[in-house]
Amino acid sequence: MSVKEALDKKDITKLINSLNEILNLIKSKNNSEREIGWKAINFLIETGNLNILEPYKNYLRSLLWHKLQGIRDDAWKNLNVYKLLAIEGIERILTANSDKIKWSGWSNVLKLINMEIVPKTYVISVRYSYWRLLKSNYATIRKKAWRLFKILVKEGIFIKEDKNRFVDFLKHKKANIRILAWKTSLELVKIGFITIDELKEYKQYLEELTTRQSKVKKVAEKLIKELA
Repeated sequence: MSVKEALDKKDITKLINSLNEILNLIKSKNNSEREIGWKAINFLIETGNLNILEPYKNYLRSLLWHKLQGIRDDAWKNLNVYKLLAIEGIERILTANSDKIKWSGWSNVLKLINMEIVPKTYVISVRYSYWRLLKSNYATIRKKAWRLFKILVKEGIFIKEDKNRFVDFLKHKKANIRILAWKTSLELVKIGFITIDELKEYKQYLEELTTRQSKVKKVAEKLIKELA
């Protein structure tokens, strides 16, 4: 009997005896197999069998760092399992060396705080690690990190003392990073992180982005009008 069949039949004994297979399923390259594996784990927990997962805490934690994004993402979707098992060390992902791994942690940081897996005070203490994501070589991560940045400011992870570091991005030598900072800046004005007058002090760095034909130029021209 397969794990899926055991799940369908709610055969707890079979699932307990198939634990090693279930643990392999949640690190499968196949999405459907991972889904079955996580459903089985959650079912075992719901039926009072949390204790059988205790010896596998380190294994489960390693999935949050896994090199394959799909495996990482599915693990992050099941943070309830990590919470119930009181798995320690998850906070270290916020300072990981890899941008991809680090982003997995930071993109879920508010969940970690709300679920009381990682204290907000700890997140604030390692916020310096987030700056690198704002200039990541991976365009997708970079753009997502800027979208999240304004939320983190609103949530009090970044504070006014971080303004000078933010201003450095308004002057960044790379146009594709500088323009993202400027796009975010007007949102930050609304939540009181920086003022319009302060932004105008650095307007020349925005105007520089209009000197060459590019997508950045069009965005910069639009922002200049909004800044006026």
